[in-house]
Amino acid sequence: MASRLTLGLGIMAGCGWLAAPPAGADETAAPGRVDEPAQVQKEPSPEKTGTDVRITLGEPRQVMHFHDPDAMGLFNVPDMHTAVLRQGDRSYLLWITGNIGPYGGAVARLSTEDFLHYQNAGPGTPTRAEPVLTPSFRAPAQPRARNARRAHRPNGEADEAGREEGNPQSCDADYAGANAVIPARNGKDLLMIYEAGNKTLGDTHVTHGWEYNVIALARSTDRGLTWKREGVILTGSDPKPTIQTGVSQPGVSEPGALVADGYLYVFFQYVPNQNSDPDAPSVIQVARAPVSTDGAPGTWMKYFEGSFSQPGIGGRGSRIVATGEGTGCTRPVQIWPAFSTYLNAYVLAFLGNEGWFFSTSTDLLAWSKPVNFLPMTMWQPRQAMDWNFILVTPGNEAGVLGQTGYVLYAHTGAKGKGNPNGFSPHMLWVRPFAFSRTR
Repeated sequence: MASRLTLGLGIMAGCGWLAAPPAGADETAAPGRVDEPAQVQKEPSPEKTGTDVRITLGEPRQVMHFHDPDAMGLFNVPDMHTAVLRQGDRSYLLWITGNIGPYGGAVARLSTEDFLHYQNAGPGTPTRAEPVLTPSFRAPAQPRARNARRAHRPNGEADEAGREEGNPQSCDADYAGANAVIPARNGKDLLMIYEAGNKTLGDTHVTHGWEYNVIALARSTDRGLTWKREGVILTGSDPKPTIQTGVSQPGVSEPGALVADGYLYVFFQYVPNQNSDPDAPSVIQVARAPVSTDGAPGTWMKYFEGSFSQPGIGGRGSRIVATGEGTGCTRPVQIWPAFSTYLNAYVLAFLGNEGWFFSTSTDLLAWSKPVNFLPMTMWQPRQAMDWNFILVTPGNEAGVLGQTGYVLYAHTGAKGKGNPNGFSPHMLWVRPFAFSRTR
């Protein structure tokens, strides 16, 4: 089994569009890279590991209530995976994405000791958190009333954000969502892997329903209170579209990260530009960069046909989990990896159209058939939905699970998606989980 270290989730980058290395370029050519074996692994077999593992869930508990003090002014949280980092005193810092103050698609820094009670650990006040990372071009929403509590429409929906000076073509012009935060190699700085979203088609800004996504990197020198964008680290193999194609969020997005064998691994969903693409509507892919590079732009290679041989920018990737027609799991999204000490194996958790799934692996490449541990029909109008989930074991490092712990996730009420007469933002909930073996 691959040896492992602790990991974190993503931060935003400088967002300059980088030229991709030539197709088939050897990742050892990048400055500062460690040597890469000529053949890393055979093409993974989806059935290699067993499916004798179960995850059982306890009763759900709402942690943040819309408009109540426990939400600190936040709503539509978490809108990505919640990034978690354990501190020396065994408390935790968290970077949570959503509507933060007047900003949508932004990040706040919170703290917790037990994953049941949370405090603002960033700018703002104890009852109103302010963002530590915001979209690079989108201005704050404009309130319709003087009351700060009503910096959104009467039904709670944020007013459309204004546009500010800057580059509307920037990769994170419209969305910056943290997914993982990990220590940098100097032991002082933090690195964030984040989803970057842009809503322009050519020179046209799309107000609703479409966004092009890439994965970017940011660095913090003050424990995650402020972030410097480092740039784009991963894109899809398709170029950014100039016209709408019927795919609402093409690109690569909703990543999860972990460190093993001297590499930083990022697992993500790839959504092709066209619904006719063999990988449509989405597949799970993986890329990695040497820890020695701090995951800098240009150091990432995607896993393709048996080895990490394709550049992170524009390169092709292979699906690593058997999903799609006939598998019981379609449209996999929101990919999140961890290591389970109870299973002595890696766990990959993700969402599908049919509910919550997990797969297991001993080498990060050969993954078991997906197991549905929370059946739920997703993305249905006027139906409750649970999504954007991660697993934590209190006392452990982030991304290291014991036999039991909590699931942190977003719950959208039945008045939510597709209901023109009501507003039900997704809010943070938790519920216990436990691993067990069936044989």
